Amino acid sequence: MPSYDLVVVGAGIMGLASAYHLKLNNPSKSVLVVDRFGAPGQGNTGRSNAMFRNTFTSTDNQILANTSIDFYLHLQNELKVDIGLQLIGYLWLLSENQIGRTEGYVQGMKRNGIEVEEYSVEELRRLVGGVVTSLDRDDEEANVMGLEDISGAVFGPKCGRLDPEKLVRFYASEFTRLGGKIALKTNVEGLLLGPSRRLGIEGEPFVWQESEVKGVRVAGGITGDLEAKSTVVACGAWNNELLEPIGVDGHVKAKKRQLFSVSAENDGPLLSLLHTKGFNNLGLIPLVILPKSGVHFKPVSEERKFWIACEDEVNRPYINIPGRDLDSYRAEASYYERGVHPVLAAYFPQFRNARPESMWAGLYAYNTVDYLPYAFREGNLIVVGGDSGSGIMKGDALGRIVDALYREGADASLYDGVEYGVSKVGFERRDVKREEWVI
Repeated sequence: MPSYDLVVVGAGIMGLASAYHLKLNNPSKSVLVVDRFGAPGQGNTGRSNAMFRNTFTSTDNQILANTSIDFYLHLQNELKVDIGLQLIGYLWLLSENQIGRTEGYVQGMKRNGIEVEEYSVEELRRLVGGVVTSLDRDDEEANVMGLEDISGAVFGPKCGRLDPEKLVRFYASEFTRLGGKIALKTNVEGLLLGPSRRLGIEGEPFVWQESEVKGVRVAGGITGDLEAKSTVVACGAWNNELLEPIGVDGHVKAKKRQLFSVSAENDGPLLSLLHTKGFNNLGLIPLVILPKSGVHFKPVSEERKFWIACEDEVNRPYINIPGRDLDSYRAEASYYERGVHPVLAAYFPQFRNARPESMWAGLYAYNTVDYLPYAFREGNLIVVGGDSGSGIMKGDALGRIVDALYREGADASLYDGVEYGVSKVGFERRDVKREEWVI
């Protein structure tokens, strides 16, 4: 049976960031990453909106995101590693009721050193051409949807987008350069459970024996059992598939999320909106979040397109153990036409005739309790997940936390020497405040 010091399940952002930091800080250890796709980041990482922000209400989320973003900026600006990072910013358009609810969030961020700007509705109209801030009260459709006027906005400048494939490629190439191995097209069929101390009795481990994960059973690119002294489960929405059969709770649930791509190529008003100046040095509109249902859009300047999405919380079922065929989770044209588009066009008439050129879906792995990620250790098993749609923006910090858990350290050293207690995002001694500003 092939044997490794560490086997990491999952070659998305969580798995590869973990594998990289594990190999970097434990160079003598043999580390293998296994993934069922044919290339790194081809699961939900590659299907994500690939945005990042540091504008959270939770101090822990702020730290995890801020240090990861700083590392990504270091990669691109100082090490000249192209990860497609653009600081376009996040722009929340808020109703009067929302301004009242979020003012405390904004002040809390400012106290923690998070840069946040607030705009009056007049300033917003000067900056963003064509935005409808005062809705027609005789508009029956707007009234039926419960749309409210826009009374102001909040802008986060240290927020933006990056290319997820380029980011995971960095982690994968550095991991293999350090001597790590990646086995692709390899399905993990289950975790191998055995006694900590084998007695050679058929049927062990028994209830009176101490049990531990001994490795993984795989099929495909590699077939058979792989022995591991430590195993990291970092496969996002599929964590429960491996954890529940051995009685470990992953504390996450999956949910389908959808993206719709609209072209601005031959549309003057949309192209002008795409190239809205005044928010960043790229001359691009930020990611814009509308006051209703979390409908939001971002510019994809190199394609002259907008990507459009929605929170999609109510009436979208949770999935405890998703099917492995990610292509079976399809975007729904009717969801855009009847749900997203009416809200979008009401506030931005430029989108009135906009129809998706392409659409796709993926899975969020939600921590439904406090919307912060989990990273914990059960014996020689380490679990990381529950990022609630923000795996990329906190991925580097979580990779460092996984490494600290492996080395049984109390603190992880995040980028730029920021110390962080690993038990805070664990389970038994979890100590975080619920995130209130979820997209």
